[in-house]
Amino acid sequence: MSSNTLHTSLLRPPILHILRAAGFHATKPHVLDTLVDLAARYLSMLALNATAHAEENHNDSIPNITDVRMALEDVGAFQPQKSAMEERITGEQDGSGVDAFLRWIKGGENREIRRIAGLVETEGLMLGIDVPADKEDFLTGMRHSVCWKLDH
Repeated sequence: MSSNTLHTSLLRPPILHILRAAGFHATKPHVLDTLVDLAARYLSMLALNATAHAEENHNDSIPNITDVRMALEDVGAFQPQKSAMEERITGEQDGSGVDAFLRWIKGGENREIRRIAGLVETEGLMLGIDVPADKEDFLTGMRHSVCWKLDH
């Protein structure tokens, strides 16, 4: 198995979970392969940009959190409000892009993705957000189905 095939096979389950959380219950294999390929390319681009920033900033190939933030800005995940010149003049970094990103991650549109990802602390609660207890992910449903069949 080549490393590309291994990486593709490792990315398929998370992409399937994201699709499931977004309300898709079926997909064609070539659509899934396309989404997995896009995710792999995006992650590779983030890793390369973070490494490049690490080497530029502190002559090390291991990125720190600042390098990762800069890479996320490069690919458009963070949209800072201030220019680099304004940051230099004021002497403080613009964290509004990070704040907006965190609001998006913790927002209602990603509630189901967080639930399926297992970020539920207790039944019905997820990071301080109420979640309907009747929703369950595919794996939990399969466990209940198998347990029910074994009992009967």
